[in-house]
Amino acid sequence: MGKASTKSPEGAAAAIAKECLAMRVRYLNRSLTAVYDDAFRPLGITASQVNMLVAIVNRGTLSPSELGNLLNIEKSTLSRNLERIRKAGWIKITTPSSGRTNTVHPTDRGKKLLLEVLPRWREAQRAAAGLLGDEGSETLREIGDHARGELTKR
Repeated sequence: MGKASTKSPEGAAAAIAKECLAMRVRYLNRSLTAVYDDAFRPLGITASQVNMLVAIVNRGTLSPSELGNLLNIEKSTLSRNLERIRKAGWIKITTPSSGRTNTVHPTDRGKKLLLEVLPRWREAQRAAAGLLGDEGSETLREIGDHARGELTKR
């Protein structure tokens, strides 16, 4: 990677703007999330909430902390979205009387919602792939799979 002059604030800003991977990923994240959010909006759910619901349905039952670790979500964001999807009736959160950790379960309504989400997800997936192109889509899948593997090693 080239080195821009960092002897001034402007040089530092130029170097960061030109080379920062995090800035590019955040921009890409916002752009792609908007595609999926637009597709899911008529169903009253966001892409982030669909991501959580998919993980919960795939696992069946898990604790909120397990879900947060699985999806690499900050605790406050996790709590806020879990509460929203619980209020919508898509999941239930149970508190065992033994004082053990809460568990998150999908509801029948949440499972049914995923069936409604699927065709909209397919449309959004095509639109996102169109933005990225074939090579970009495949590269993003590979990077995501690699990062997920690295996260699970921690």
